[in-house]
Amino acid sequence: MKFTQGLAMKHALLSVSLMVVAAMLPACGKTDQAKAVDDARPVQSAIQQMTPGAVATSPDGFSMKAKLDGKEWVATSMMPQDLSSRIVGYRSGEYIGLPYDRRYLVVGNIVKFGENNAVDLSTKDDAGFWGGRKGQMQITRVDENTAEGTFYFTASSSGTNRTIEVTDGTFRIVLRKK
Repeated sequence: MKFTQGLAMKHALLSVSLMVVAAMLPACGKTDQAKAVDDARPVQSAIQQMTPGAVATSPDGFSMKAKLDGKEWVATSMMPQDLSSRIVGYRSGEYIGLPYDRRYLVVGNIVKFGENNAVDLSTKDDAGFWGGRKGQMQITRVDENTAEGTFYFTASSSGTNRTIEVTDGTFRIVLRKK
C-alpha cells in the first residue's frame, strides 16, 4: 500500500504541474503556446519516469476502461503484473489500481473490495486521491496468455463527503510466462 500511496503522491504533483501548464495555454499567443508545449515536455517525461515499465494499451494486449460518474475513462498504459502487485491503468496522470493476486485468476471468481482489499483511484480534481472499498471485480476470461475481468466500485476521498461511482469497468492483463 505504501508503494501505491507514494506513487499516487508523485502522480498528483505531476498532475498539478500539467494542469498549471494547461491553464496557461489559453492566455498565450500562438508562439507562446508552442513554447508552453515545449516547456511541458519535461513534465510529461517525468510522468513516464514515474511509471517505468508501463506498457501501452492495445486492442489485443493490456487494456482498462471504465466510467467515472458516467464519463468515459480509458487507460493509455498499464503496469505489467511482474512489476506491480496491482492491476494498474494510467491515463494522463490519473490511474485506477485494482487488487491483484494470481490466485484470483479463475473464471467466475468474484473479488469483493473492502478495507483490506481496496481500489486506488487518482484523479485530476481537488480531491485527487480516492479509495474504493465498496464494489467488486469479477474474472471473466483466463487463457495461457491473458486474463480479463469486469469491475465497479464506489470511491470516497478522505476529508470530504464526496464519492465517485466507477461503473462498467473492464480490464485485460497479459500474463507473463512463469
